[in-house]
Amino acid sequence: MAASDLPGLIFTYVWAFDEPADQEALEQHAQPFRTRGGRVLYVELEASQQERLRRNQCTSRLAAKPSKRDLEASQRHLLDLDAKYRLNSGGQFDAREDYLRIETTHTPPGQAAMQVIDHFALTMACGA
Repeated sequence: MAASDLPGLIFTYVWAFDEPADQEALEQHAQPFRTRGGRVLYVELEASQQERLRRNQCTSRLAAKPSKRDLEASQRHLLDLDAKYRLNSGGQFDAREDYLRIETTHTPPGQAAMQVIDHFALTMACGA
């Protein structure tokens, strides 16, 4: 992907901020893009546990992610991850120019996307 002529790539990752191996993995994923002069940006999307559990059952998510269709197992997995790891940065990267943290519990997806576009001065693709 880094060597392609695509205008960009969105990569999602559940980051355990208390696990140094997770930050190392993200750096390894970013390196090929940086080596080729690409811009790597980080967006942390936060939402309350209650909201994430609600979203976990949405029709669109279930259609796109087969692993979510076993609702009981999916909910248990989300709760287990929350109990085991620190899944929010708590603002530790807020001063970085390549980082944006958005609280999305009450933020519609389109509004969050516009915050990302505005914050990083991105150009919207045709048809977006």
